[in-house]
Amino acid sequence: MQVNANNPLLAAGGAQKTQAPTGFFATAPAEQTGARKEFSDFMKKSPAEQMRDQILKSMGLDEEKLKAMPAEQRKAIEDKIKEMIKTKIEQAEKEKKGVFVDIKA
Repeated sequence: MQVNANNPLLAAGGAQKTQAPTGFFATAPAEQTGARKEFSDFMKKSPAEQMRDQILKSMGLDEEKLKAMPAEQRKAIEDKIKEMIKTKIEQAEKEKKGVFVDIKA
């Protein structure tokens, strides 16, 4: 059997070169930036954490700004967040009960 030295596959030891991924698959998860990273981070959070972030955002705050506040002010905001989450959960439970009753009627 004769080996052709001009064959690029044989010259490279039989290994075939692969192209780097492009487009949607080009960015590894660790290298994500922008909206994709923000969405990925958001989806990793529990529903309660997501609600908390949404409430803070509606107040024009984030975790860093909250941590930088004086203890009394931070406690007042934390209490308000807890109350708002509790209210949202109660509303969701009422809506579920209402839907169940409507379907059954």
